[in-house]
Amino acid sequence: MRYGYLQIDQCKKNARYLKPVIHQLIEEITNRSTCTVFVTDHIYHGLINNNKNTFNILKYNILLRDNEEFSPARQRIQKILAHSKTARCNGYVILVTNGLLVSEFLQYVERKELINTHGLFLLLHDYRILTSDLNYIWNRIINVVFVHQYKPYKYRSGDTSAQPIINLETVYFPNKKKKFVITKYLDTWYNGKFRYGKNHFVQKISDLKGKTLRVSVFEHIPAVTKESQNFYKGGPSYSAKGLGVEFELIRVISQFMNFKPHYYMPYNIENDRWGALEKNETYTGLIGEAIARKATFYIGDLHYTSYLLKFFELSIPYNTECLTFLTPESLTDNSWKLLILPFKLYTWITILFTLLLAGGIIHLFSLFYQKHIIIYKDVKHKLVNINELDKIKELKIKQAKKGIYLFTEAQNSMLYTYSMLLLVSLPRLPNPWALRVLIGWWWIYSILVVVVYRASMTASLANPVATITIDTLNQLARSSISVGGWSKESKEFFLQSLDSDSQEIGNKFQLIKDEKESIEKVANGSFGYYENEFSLRFAHITKYALEEKQQENNTENIKTSDVKHNLHIMKDCIINMPIALGMDKNSPLKPYVDLWVRRMVEVGLVDKWLSDVIYPSQLIEKQQEKMSEKAMVNLHKLYGALVALSIGYFFSLIVLLWEILHWKYIILNNPKYDKYHLDKFYAKI
Repeated sequence: MRYGYLQIDQCKKNARYLKPVIHQLIEEITNRSTCTVFVTDHIYHGLINNNKNTFNILKYNILLRDNEEFSPARQRIQKILAHSKTARCNGYVILVTNGLLVSEFLQYVERKELINTHGLFLLLHDYRILTSDLNYIWNRIINVVFVHQYKPYKYRSGDTSAQPIINLETVYFPNKKKKFVITKYLDTWYNGKFRYGKNHFVQKISDLKGKTLRVSVFEHIPAVTKESQNFYKGGPSYSAKGLGVEFELIRVISQFMNFKPHYYMPYNIENDRWGALEKNETYTGLIGEAIARKATFYIGDLHYTSYLLKFFELSIPYNTECLTFLTPESLTDNSWKLLILPFKLYTWITILFTLLLAGGIIHLFSLFYQKHIIIYKDVKHKLVNINELDKIKELKIKQAKKGIYLFTEAQNSMLYTYSMLLLVSLPRLPNPWALRVLIGWWWIYSILVVVVYRASMTASLANPVATITIDTLNQLARSSISVGGWSKESKEFFLQSLDSDSQEIGNKFQLIKDEKESIEKVANGSFGYYENEFSLRFAHITKYALEEKQQENNTENIKTSDVKHNLHIMKDCIINMPIALGMDKNSPLKPYVDLWVRRMVEVGLVDKWLSDVIYPSQLIEKQQEKMSEKAMVNLHKLYGALVALSIGYFFSLIVLLWEILHWKYIILNNPKYDKYHLDKFYAKI
């Protein structure tokens, strides 16, 4: 008990020595901050309350008990810190004698994000807050000044006039993980003033002086491309191809902030991607790297969402990406209907009705002319005897009947009317002028129909085959295909949506890590793959280039897949997602990174880098469009003619079989049949 009182007395004596130093540093903090948070114990509490510089400023006071616990902290402490962060306080004065209590406090408030790690911090030097376990804290809180008090050196025994030495120290950035955090000397309190100056909260990140910062890379279009590997794996330092928007951003930021980026790809990053929670309660991918604090930057097309903000410090968004689906494109392979494609159903009904009507009218007109007009024409006015009259009638009838016989029978009338519609000339024109006029107007009608038919047929042959695509969320939800992607967050996004179509998609959303497998399933017509538009376009042209290579080489060495459907990117965007650079949680680099990202966006460099990445995709897409616009008539488009010919052969064969059966079972079994007198047999029939 006596030792405890002696220790407290010594701490109070040290506080008296530190009072002018603390007061001057507090003034320095309050002049540069909007408000200040004071965290003290009962020893240093009076030192703060008696400071005149703190009377007229916005401040928050927290008094820690000697037995304070932070699992969790008291409600009052949580409310004060939360309110101070809402008020944008950026000054923190932590004067607590117990270093273990300070370390627990710092870990708690940093983990719960109750303080502004970019603010100005004043603490008492204590080796217990500079251990390796707190190394990550001092990589996030770098605007800090430690007041380090040394025992006075006594020149003579019993000398009580010697004053303690008080130094100001800070931390290096970045801090290398060692047994203890190494501090950097700033200034010394000497004869009631600082020896070197007043500005002790110097900026450390504007110029990092060539230090090496680790960058964790996940290759994903358009953030990082495979060509970027040449820059950190010993390849050429120049590439005409796009390296990726985020890779270029890191290159520019590293030049302006003067640091050397050390790029590396985490183990199995191609499959883990951003990462997910495993059964052993650990994260993989970029999230696992961020939790383990293995890098300063994390690049990989990170979405600016609340989920990723739990693990990363994200910069301001540098771009927005259209998230949509890659869906199968079905071809309307109706080449077998080529002969009926030029006209629609109602047009064909009208033409057939007109054909039947015209054939019937010509047939009836021919019968009427034969029965009622020919006999009396040019005969009744001649005075001849009866025998001569009969001969004249017979001769006139024969002359008038020339050409009429084509239409006196119903089947022949329809056949010849149909042949005229196909612009096939008649064997002979009928003599009656009435029939000739009727047939002449039918020819005019036939010419108009045939010209229109030919024009429409030419257009059908020249134009590319029509396609059936999925372009809206509603169409995708109603379709029978399954959907999926590699991010569990995407599935949760659809399930939590208030839209019924989105919820339907979320219910059938599958998690597939292998992108090649997903693309194959889309090509087979059974899947819709969820990704950003640029990545889907790259996958589309990659698939197209592979197919072209297979067709050109025509080799069995390349394993081909049975592609039944073309790939189509859905036109509707599910969401325009903001994209940002990832950094270590509560990274002190964020203000400067945001500054340079904003400048790169404003000057148009982000758009330029994005165009460099997607240029190959645009080039191949234009080639595809040109090929589809060519008026190529191949054998596939002539299937309609083969189908028509096959149908004709089929019906001809049926009629032939029917005639054979009719001859064998009906004609031959007729008792009146006599093969030697067929003329008499058919005359009776």
